[in-house]
Formats: sequence, C-alpha cells, structure tokens
Amino acid sequence: STWGEYSTMDKAKGRVLLPSDVTPIKYELDLDVDLGNHRYTGDERVHCTVSRATKAFSIHSKEIYIKNVSFTPDGSSESIAVEQINYNVRYCTVEFVFASELPLGAGILKIEFVGELNNQMAGFYRSSYTGADGTKKLMASTQFEPIDARRAFPCWDEPSAKATFAVTLTVDAHLTALSNMPEVESTFLGNNKRRVVFAESPKMSTYLVAFCVGEFEYLQRTTKNGVVVRVFAPPKKISLARFSLDLGCRVLDFYDEFFQLKYPLPKLDMIAIPEFAMGAMENWGLVTYREVDLLVDSKSGSSQHKQRVCAVVAHELAHQWFGNLVTMAWWDDLWLNEGFASWMETCGSDFLFPEWKCWEQFTVDDLGSALRLDALQTSHPIQVPIAHAEEVEQVFDGISYSKGASVIRMLHSVLGHDHFRKGLQQYMLRHAYGNTETYHLWQAWEQVSGKPIQQMMGSWTEQMGFPLVTVKETRTATSVTLELEQHWFLADGSDGDDRLWLIPLLIATPETVDQPSLHLMKQSKETITIPLQHANDWVKLNAGQSGVYRVNYSAEMLQRLAEAAKAKQLSAEDRAALLHDALALARAGKIEIVQVVQLLSAYQYENSYVVWSAIELVISAVSGLLAKLSADTSRSFDRFVMRLTRPLLQKIGWESNDSEGHLEKMLRGIVISCASSHCDLETDADVVAVAREKFTAIIVENDHTKVASEVIASLFRLVLRAGGDAEYDQLLSYHDKATDHSHKQRVYAAIGSAPTAALKRKTLLWALDHVKVQDQSYVFSSVNASGSAGIAITWEFYKDNFARIKAILAKASSSLMDSFITVVSRGRILPEEVIEVEQFFKANPLPSSERRISQMLESLRTSSALLNRVQQSPLVNGAFWDTLAQ
Repeated sequence: STWGEYSTMDKAKGRVLLPSDVTPIKYELDLDVDLGNHRYTGDERVHCTVSRATKAFSIHSKEIYIKNVSFTPDGSSESIAVEQINYNVRYCTVEFVFASELPLGAGILKIEFVGELNNQMAGFYRSSYTGADGTKKLMASTQFEPIDARRAFPCWDEPSAKATFAVTLTVDAHLTALSNMPEVESTFLGNNKRRVVFAESPKMSTYLVAFCVGEFEYLQRTTKNGVVVRVFAPPKKISLARFSLDLGCRVLDFYDEFFQLKYPLPKLDMIAIPEFAMGAMENWGLVTYREVDLLVDSKSGSSQHKQRVCAVVAHELAHQWFGNLVTMAWWDDLWLNEGFASWMETCGSDFLFPEWKCWEQFTVDDLGSALRLDALQTSHPIQVPIAHAEEVEQVFDGISYSKGASVIRMLHSVLGHDHFRKGLQQYMLRHAYGNTETYHLWQAWEQVSGKPIQQMMGSWTEQMGFPLVTVKETRTATSVTLELEQHWFLADGSDGDDRLWLIPLLIATPETVDQPSLHLMKQSKETITIPLQHANDWVKLNAGQSGVYRVNYSAEMLQRLAEAAKAKQLSAEDRAALLHDALALARAGKIEIVQVVQLLSAYQYENSYVVWSAIELVISAVSGLLAKLSADTSRSFDRFVMRLTRPLLQKIGWESNDSEGHLEKMLRGIVISCASSHCDLETDADVVAVAREKFTAIIVENDHTKVASEVIASLFRLVLRAGGDAEYDQLLSYHDKATDHSHKQRVYAAIGSAPTAALKRKTLLWALDHVKVQDQSYVFSSVNASGSAGIAITWEFYKDNFARIKAILAKASSSLMDSFITVVSRGRILPEEVIEVEQFFKANPLPSSERRISQMLESLRTSSALLNRVQQSPLVNGAFWDTLAQ
C-alpha cells in the first residue's frame, strides 16, 4: 500500500462511539462535595441538540448513581420524564428511555446523581496529605484523560464531543475550590459551606475538565501578555513552587510568540497533587502534577530534578494549544497530542535554558528510548487504530511520546525552522476549538513548504518500526562511494518484511561537520558519492542524530569513527549514538558484542554528560549479562569500569561548586552512580570511606551542604551495600522525616541495596505497607537493581503477593501495573527464567497490561539470546577485561 493512504481509509470502521442523535452544547455542572464522607451530589443541566427524533439515547457514565432524569425541549414548560435508566457496565454507558419522543432541536437534559470520591487516582478522587497543623487531611482532585470524566459526571466522553462547561462547586467553607476557569462568585451558605461559581469555559473536550478541593497555598504572577499564573501546593510546601512559577510564566510567553496565537484563557493554575498516577495532566487552565514534577527547591534541588520539572511544565503548557485548543478527533491520533508536546517540551526547555543542551540530551533520552521500544515486534505504529476507547490506555507509551517527538524532530530538520513554525501557525488558526486528524497537520506543512510531507511522513507514522541503514564504502584519493541498503530493524535480529522508509540521510565528513549534506533515500538500495579532503577522512551518517534509524558501518568505517570520537571530532550526540547503535546491533546479533566493548574503551577520556549516559547504558547492559555467568568475570569487569570512572571522579569530586554548570552537575551524578555500583568494598575502600563520611553529614548532622544533591541516592546505595541494619534504619528514619518528596525518592532509589536477603524482603513489604501507590514500583526497582539476589527476591515476592498488588491497583491507571511488570521481570534472562515469567503471566493474565507483558517478554528473549552469544565470547574471560583502558 502507498503511504498516506491511512488518512483516506475509513478509520472509523469498528469504532465504538455514542450515536449522534443527541449532542451536547453546554454543561451546567453543580457539585456539592462532602470530603469527609468521600462523596458528592451532582446537579447537571446539559443544553443539547436533538438531530434525530428519538425516544432513547445513551451517554457515558461509570460508578455513578443516577437519581432523576428529565428532558425539557426549548420553548416548552413541560419536561419529558424518563421511564427507564439502563446501565451498560461493559461500555460504561447509561441509556435514558423517555415517556415520549424527544422533538428535534434544542433542549435541556437534567440529571441528578451521586458520586463517590474514590482512592484510585482516576475520575474525581481523594488523596491525603499533611495539613498545616501536622494532621492528616483529605483533598479531592480529578484525572479524566483518557476516559474517566464519565466517572465524575454523566457525559458524552469522547474527544470530538466538545462543549462549554459552567462549573459550580459547593465545598466546606475553609477549603479552596478550583476549576478550569476563574472564580466569578463566592457565597457563604449556612452550615459552614461555601458555593463557588466559575466562568463558562470555551468549547473543550470532557477529558480536560478539572476540579480541585482542599487546603492549598499559592504563589502568583502575571505574564507579559496579562495571564494570571498561580502555583498551588499543600500547606508548608509553597516555597518549593517558585521555580515552576517562573518557568510557567516564561514558557507561556514563549509559546504565545511561537504559535502567534495568545493563550486563550484568563488564568493558568498549576497544582501539586500528593497522590497522582501520571506525571502531570494538561487540564485547560488547571494543570495537575505529581508533587515531585512541580515542586523543587531552587537552591538545593538537584539538576536532574530541576530539568524534570522544567520538561514537565513545558510539556503540559504546550498542550494548552496542542491538544486543548486543537484536539485529536479520536484516540488513534493521540500521538498528535503527545508526540508534539514532547517535541515542544524540549523546544521550550531549550529556549529557557540553552546551556542545558536539551536537544543534545533528546538524542539519548527520547530518541534512544523510542528506538529501543520500536525495534520490538510487539511495538505498534505511531498512528494506531483504536476501536474501544479503553484500548488507548496501552498507547500512552514511548511510541506516542518519544517516537512521535523524534519523528517531528526529523521533519523539523527537513523543513527548516521557519517553514515548520509557519505551518504550525496556520494549523492552529485553522482548527482552533476544533478537532483534527494527522493529515491536517501534514497538509499545513505541505502548503507552506511545497514538499511531499504526507508521503514522506506516512512511512514513519503509519507503519511500525524503523530502518537499519547498512553502509559499505569504496574510496579514491578524493572521494568515497557509499553503498547503502535499508532494512526493517528488529531487536532480536530476525528479518522483517521488505517495508521501506523515506529516509532523510544527513551525511558529515570532517569538512562538512557544520553543514552535513542531505540525501533522501527512497529505494532499498542506493549509491552516493561524497567528496573527501583527505583519503582517510571519516564519514558519519545521521549526523546530529535527527533521523529515526540506526546505522551499521563496515569495520573500517567504525574504526575511523571510534578514533574521531576519541579525538572529540564528532559532536556529543554522534559520539553517544555510536555506542547506542553498536549495543543494539550486538543485541540483534548483527555485530559481535566484543566490538561494542572495544568501542567503549575508546571513551576513556570522555567528559560529556550526554555521552556518559550512553556509556552508562552499555556498562549496565554488559554488567547484567556477566552477573548471570561468573562472579570472577563480574569483578574483572567492575575493575574495568572503575578505570573508566576514577579519573573523572578525582577531577569532579563529590561536592558541587558555584562555577560549574548544570551539565557538569549531571555528569557528576552519572559518574558517581557508576562508581557506587561497581566499586569493590575492599580495593576501593577510599570511595566507600568518602561515601560514609557524606552519609553521616546528611543523616546524623542533617547537613546537605557537603555533598552535591545529584549523588545522594548513589552514596545511600553504596553505604547501604557496605553496611547493615544500623544504616538501613537510619535511611528509613530519613524517609519518615522528609517533607520534600524528592528526598523520599532518594530513599526509594537506594533502599534495595540493603545487603541481606531478609532486609530486601522487609523493604518490599515496607513498600506495600507504607509507600504511596504511585511510588511503590520505584522501591521494587531498587531491590531488583541490587544484583542477582535482588532479581530473584523481587520476582518471588511479586508472585507471592500478586493478589495483593493486583487488588491495590485494581481500578488505578494501567501504567502503574505496567511499571511493576517491567521492574520485577528485569534481569530474568536465563532460558528457564524467561519461560517462568511467561508462564506466570499466562496463568495470571492482566488484560490491560497485555502489550507491556508481550514487549517485556520479547526483550527478555533477546537478552537471553545475547547471553548465549556472550558465553562464547572473550567477555567471559577475566583477563580480557584486564587489558582494556589501562
């Protein structure tokens, strides 16, 4: 089939949608919230249009008790009573059957109902926090995307059923009530209640409606364009909101300019929610966040934490245009929302902090994870057909977000910045307050650039996977002829079908590093000749890593590139990419694993954070394989890792200083993380001693000034590994005293390193008993990452406590169970272990995590095959490691 056909296919075939006989125009929603009893009553008036005379129609409703329903046609004083209310639990709909036919035209549907404030982090739900007086308090907030607005109030819960919303909340008088729009009226009622009326919203989708009720403090500022930005947080945490308030204002002004279309609401609130399943949710005008993704100490917060907060804020605020103002018509184009916001988050962060080199980091983070996930046979195309809305839960993944963003970045490199922006601005203006499909965006870019965007992009969004470009070269004194071949790249090395991509190849030599030449590869085999200044010059494909593909070079070409990497003639993103591609090729059996390790030893004097994150990826992959084979070989490997890390460790130390930049701080974090995992407790006693001294300063003296915040989790891990019960108890009490959630997260990341099996088991039980549901999988991950014993204990514990974990997560977002599945099965790569994992999930199916389970099993099988090849390689020989990086 030709690309671009997807846009003309009948994509709606098989979709389960509400009939369009009756459609909403405006919701008047009046909720009376009783926090103490976990419930609320609702009074709802929906202004509708009846376009086909009918006696019955259905809308969405889930876990709501409906008391009364009536319909009043416009201009009539008589309402038509409901005769039957039929619930369909499977489709989460409710059918209203009326006493007589509803006449064509406008009317008002009136519904009285009662809802529960659940504790599942979905719908209108409750969470707990510590109040200003130190006691445990409740608050209520919402999470509707994708399909949980129906859990809060009966509605047409589909992205194209846009309507306006006029919300009124009645709450206990001392509480703050927030919604998408500004408050226009607040009235004290008797009985210690207050009624808050909010302005009517513009036309929007139900999944973006939001309410929050609780005790909050806030900070406020106004943007250059007059939008009031407020950041809300639970009491005593508001000092941690300054950083995100500043970001929010600056990035909103930047987007106003970028889109040439002003943010359309009068205010923007951002609020930290103590219990939250996602990272954040872009509700229009009231963006909700996990605490740790919004609140950070501007002085003592780590550089990773600040960067994460910046990325999440920039991502959610990009959605205010892309997603909220212009919304995908149906969930099969979810990537339009998420891929674009993920591209924009990097663009926004790069504008705010150019010294962070966010686009350089993008290549190892977003592009790196997209290529790892999309090489699986269990991946899916960016544009994925969705019949039941429930299926979309499984598509909030690295394909929609990271591959989506990577494909947009590739397109940006082909279009150039001006055409890219112009096309976007036209798209926004044309479709404001409406719904779109992917081809509307391609059309806008096609019109401004005159390039065949739809055809080119179809190959990247409508088919799963990406190509491997294999290169052979023939050289003369003044030129090189490249023979190129593209194939579908699969992680396990199997041959896929002969699908093709339209690949923008950017090719660089030492002379053209700043201006690589662009070649569009359309056929499965092509030949290109490139001029060379010197007969021995290197040639790099995918220069700058803007393309979504991997490259397999001939051995001689790779050798030249390794030397160029060592001499730092290649950019940081290209040096990192050589390692990423080599590791993936070795996993697929396309090159020998020993070639990856030889390449790695060329990075002995590397000092870029981005390249080090690629080095760390290779180290952890090799380490996981060797740990399965022999303790002696693992020790030889650890010594090799220490030879790579020690020179840098001595240079940058454990403490930060005022003169260094953000990326130097991140580099320290990654180097000390490697050292703390691979140092020997006896031969590297000096490293352990420094960690102990810093640990005492933090834990005993509560002095955080003697150590960089980026390394605290690593030093906790090392001290615990070298310690015992005393250190374990000290770490738990540090957790219990911490008020800043990021400090608790350091404990989650480290506590699994406890040295005994008994402590590791105690840790997993502690997670289920005392850690918030959203953070439990971090603790499991920490135990699993602590070595062979940790891998076995985590898996056994998960199996033994499966019923309990399943019950805890029963109605929560499937992303939480997905995280558990990933961490408990990680490292189970012996053939019999893979079979056991597979059989366990066959016997204990988790339908909404099906895709995650099949992706995880495929990755384990690929690692298992690689392990088999490692056993036949020089890597199992301790002496081999002793010769490297000397």
